[in-house]
Amino acid sequence: MRTDIYTGRPGNLLYRFLWALGVGACGCLFRLHVAGLHFVPRRGGVILASNHASYTDPVFIGVAACRELSYVTKQEAFPVPILGWLIRKLNALPIDRSRGDRGALRGIEGCLKAGGAMFLSPEGTRNKTSRLRPPKHGVGMLAYRARVPVVPVYISGTVNIWTSLIGLNRVTVRFGEPIRVSPAGLPARRRAAYRSISSEVMHRIGNLRPGRRNTGPPAPGAMLKRR
Repeated sequence: MRTDIYTGRPGNLLYRFLWALGVGACGCLFRLHVAGLHFVPRRGGVILASNHASYTDPVFIGVAACRELSYVTKQEAFPVPILGWLIRKLNALPIDRSRGDRGALRGIEGCLKAGGAMFLSPEGTRNKTSRLRPPKHGVGMLAYRARVPVVPVYISGTVNIWTSLIGLNRVTVRFGEPIRVSPAGLPARRRAAYRSISSEVMHRIGNLRPGRRNTGPPAPGAMLKRR
């Protein structure tokens, strides 16, 4: 695994320090395996869109990506002493999951337009089953509005993290080819365009599962550009 880090916020020394610790811990304790790292842009705005089975997924993907990421975290975590301070330092952005939080979406869009890398789960919540849920439309909206590529990600080995810790399994992070939005080829209605992009992202995430091809034909209705 490549051990350099490309940071969107050069001054975040705490992130760099914890990232370096995470590289060693994830490699030694969980035998972290990373595939397709060359698909992650070294700089510039990008969304890393992944399946989400465990609270540990952002940690492993953050270590594997080798660049500084921002994350979306439920707003209830921010008032918690120590935890709230820590997640702020690690680029977490609060979101109110009980409603459509437009303020949070504007914050994410601003981060992407400023050249940041954002981890998102299109399913919207944790899913411990092998069957991916239909995606929320937020990832499509953000890719469309911020004009940034989406790198599909599939993580395995975290459904039961203890089996990976004791050596019965291993954690694997697979990055796929970036999806680049071509507005000219998308439906004229914004909602339909967001839906089309999100469906394609979920399709590509599914194609990264073990035993599947890393890329595949576009999902029906999705008109997106390959790199």
